[in-house]
Amino acid sequence: MRLEHFVNEESQKGLGITFIDIDETLFNTFAKIKVIKNGKIIKSLTNTEYNEYRIKKGESFDYSDFTSSRLFYDTSIPIEKMVKRAVRIIKRTEIKGSKVIILTARGDMDDRDLFLSKFRKTGIPIDSVYVERAGNKNIGSVSLAKKYIIMDYLKNGLYRRVRIFDDYITTCKDFLTIKNDVPKETLINIRDRYEIGIDVPDDDLIHFEAWNVKSDGSIEEVK
Repeated sequence: MRLEHFVNEESQKGLGITFIDIDETLFNTFAKIKVIKNGKIIKSLTNTEYNEYRIKKGESFDYSDFTSSRLFYDTSIPIEKMVKRAVRIIKRTEIKGSKVIILTARGDMDDRDLFLSKFRKTGIPIDSVYVERAGNKNIGSVSLAKKYIIMDYLKNGLYRRVRIFDDYITTCKDFLTIKNDVPKETLINIRDRYEIGIDVPDDDLIHFEAWNVKSDGSIEEVK
């Protein structure tokens, strides 16, 4: 997976930033999104089903399971292969000065300490990273919210290598479109920070990698 290639010295290619999903990426989780109509639950969706569901007229979503830290702590099962990979990435980026962000579709949890303690118990050094909650962004789909968060991290021109690990293929594909939407100001910031001349084209200033995480924790690069 070219970890050594990605987590590089700032003096070479530039710093990197990695975004890692939670549900069905680091953990198998069992929270359900309830579909409500006329005050009644008409359907309960898994995380995967929710990603594909198109809400119908008169329906609304109940996300209460996804805010329950106790449910997450008691029932979530680590996906060992991906957990080990995440731990390696976090430790190596700490040394090199790059960054790791846990990027989840969830919003705020009802017990932050209990939620984070699940990661510690699993061996993930969660205190060395930040958890971004796309569920707090009221801007449409989960993929769009995650894309918005990622763009915000890029605007200062610090990162020249950006990658994502996510079980949802649409999020991976949407992530790769960011390359077409990077503002000119961001590209200028990269050139200024790394003293990159005009002989290097804009397309080579930031490298994007998207990795789709399978149910067993194996990964496949999305092109």
